[in-house]
Amino acid sequence: MLTKKSLLALAIGTAVITPLYAQSSTTELEAVTVSAYVLDSQKSTTAATVVKKADELEKEQAQQLQDLVRYIPGVTLTDQGRFGSSGFNIRGLEGNQVAITVDGLSAGETLNPATYAFYDFFAAGRGGVDPDLVKQIEVVKGADAIAAGSGSLGGAVLFVTKDPADFLTPEGDDAALKLKAAYNGANDELATTLTAAGRAGAWEALLVGTLRNGHEMENYDDSAEKQAITGSGRPVADPLDNQSHNILAKVKYQASKRHQLGFTAESYKSDTDTNNLSWLSRSYLTRNSDDQVKRQRIGLSHQWLAETPWFDSLSSSLDFQTTENNAYTLMLAPASTARLCSPGPCYRSEDRDYQQDLMKFAFAFDKELGGDISQQLLYGGSFEQRSVDFSAIDTSYVGETSEIARQDIDPDFVPETDADLLALYVRDHIQFGQSKFSLLTGARYDHVSYSPTVGQGFNDPTGSVRDLSFSALTGQLTGRYQLDANQRFEAQVGRGFRAPSTEELYFQTANVSRTEQATGVVVDGLNSALSNPDLEAEYSTNLELSYLWQGEKGRVRVGLFHDTYDNLITQVTQVQNPETVYESCTSFGCTVTQGNPYTVNDNVGKATVKGLELEGSWRVTPEFELRLAYSHLDGEKDNGDPLITASPDNLVLGAQYQLTSWWHLHSNLSYTAKVEAKDAYETDENGEQSALVTYLPGSSVVLDLVSNFQLGDSWQASLGAYNLLDREYYRWERIRYAASSRNNISADGIQRYSEPGRYLRASISYSF
Repeated sequence: MLTKKSLLALAIGTAVITPLYAQSSTTELEAVTVSAYVLDSQKSTTAATVVKKADELEKEQAQQLQDLVRYIPGVTLTDQGRFGSSGFNIRGLEGNQVAITVDGLSAGETLNPATYAFYDFFAAGRGGVDPDLVKQIEVVKGADAIAAGSGSLGGAVLFVTKDPADFLTPEGDDAALKLKAAYNGANDELATTLTAAGRAGAWEALLVGTLRNGHEMENYDDSAEKQAITGSGRPVADPLDNQSHNILAKVKYQASKRHQLGFTAESYKSDTDTNNLSWLSRSYLTRNSDDQVKRQRIGLSHQWLAETPWFDSLSSSLDFQTTENNAYTLMLAPASTARLCSPGPCYRSEDRDYQQDLMKFAFAFDKELGGDISQQLLYGGSFEQRSVDFSAIDTSYVGETSEIARQDIDPDFVPETDADLLALYVRDHIQFGQSKFSLLTGARYDHVSYSPTVGQGFNDPTGSVRDLSFSALTGQLTGRYQLDANQRFEAQVGRGFRAPSTEELYFQTANVSRTEQATGVVVDGLNSALSNPDLEAEYSTNLELSYLWQGEKGRVRVGLFHDTYDNLITQVTQVQNPETVYESCTSFGCTVTQGNPYTVNDNVGKATVKGLELEGSWRVTPEFELRLAYSHLDGEKDNGDPLITASPDNLVLGAQYQLTSWWHLHSNLSYTAKVEAKDAYETDENGEQSALVTYLPGSSVVLDLVSNFQLGDSWQASLGAYNLLDREYYRWERIRYAASSRNNISADGIQRYSEPGRYLRASISYSF
């Protein structure tokens, strides 16, 4: 700790950062580039794509996934409370409906059953990559299944990790070493990163390792008095300790001028220990949790500069990845005969584990064709095998000891399931000679098949779980008209799709017994929860019109979009035997129903999201630059209800000033509109409206200020002041989850979901 504190003091003393504003300026007039040694099938050609490079992320002091999209209006990181994030929200969709890949490998799927959300024992998120390992992040707004495949309904987030060449000279033997230390005042996190790269002859190698140690995110207002409050009204965050590491190793061998071989190994682990003081009640005398997220992968790659009549180059890769989410909750419960805890109190635990394995083979060809009509052609495909496995164990202990009194293996949330995925695609950029008009077009075919295993921890009394498959043909067409050297119009139509997740297909099925009121006969085997063998894939259609002006000193882009989402999967209640009246009795009394109600997932949802996006930059002087980015969208379901996952309006104003050749000053002012009651309600079958959340955040203005210094050739340092105005504010994506699914909030409990007040970040690095 003394060493880390010394590094922190040095970082604050030298004070430097890089630009705090990160709306990417890398979107160029020619968005399609086809180069060898790059799997360009991961690159989107949509006009609304934002690309950020590693140097820009470092200048923004990106230390968490949320930081990567902090200054991209209309894009947010979702929140699952204790279990981190389920992914990104883009154009009103989130979770599995927004694709996430790391070097072309899917981040996996979520598992967060709504029926268990209140207990807060388990949810599988989609984290597992450290910002310090990221070479590039590509945020795709709108449907582009060609770039990301199944899941890219609202958009996609594509990560590319660092390579040895990023740190070495273009040619010749070379070596590089970088040491970095960083501090985040929002959660008292200390981070250290070591990067080593080298080239000797035909060999290149890279090793990047990051270690982070932090605590709970601070809230706006904290005090010893508030820290003493427990239960659902606790106004400050629960105490938390988090440690994570991410290690990346790459080796590349230039076998000849035309062939390059590569090997990649990566390991990520996050371990979070939480004292759940906000859950203490008559049911929980103490409650502690230990949550782990692991992701490991190894991969081989081959690039071939072939220059044949059929293709100029071929890129291929073979990867294996394992992702695991584990949640362990230990509670001290009062006396309970049912749990062999009499007399009490006694400990009991809930242990949940979800593992996803993936094997993927991918290949991509590119070909450039000249002549009167020039083309940049990319075509290829992939084959994947995925499997998921879930386990749940409940344990009761003798009193407050570690001696086991009872242990139960709970039914699995989902069956052990294997999935095969096949994809084929083609994409072409066509330029018609000297014409001002060009086309970007492409098509993709996907086939996904699922094979569940019933009987090994998962029982299906309904007989509704079976093998299923889904196929989809999607495409994209973009027309560009270059008005002059500085102006361009663009019109685009794109189609995206998403195959149902394992949870949506196969979540726990069950039967129920009810008594016929008329006869008194007990009827067994009635439906309670079913799998739907007729479930279909979800689809999206993206229409977009944009105008781009780009000059020597600035650029402006205005985009209008209209996205339609069809076949959205929703859990519904249906009625079996509607002509029969049933009576069901428990210790709490009897209920009478007309028919037997049961739950099942169905394609009944439809939504439309339309909006406006604006971005621009202007270099006022060689030393001073202004930037702007704005997003507005309206989301509506087919019955007229608002789409609650639509993000409120967001405006980011940025300025950067180069005071000297070694000192840059950057600022960002972010405005987020308030959420009103008309944005968060639902209408039932009787036409009655009800609020979906118990708290609606107001508007917010947040100012961030960052200073960046380049101290010679080797030293860099940064110091950033965040929420400089010290405003109390709440993020809609956090409130939506906390105030709806969990509902463990009373009195001032909502305050524990407020964002930090004014805080500092600092970093220092040495390279040689």
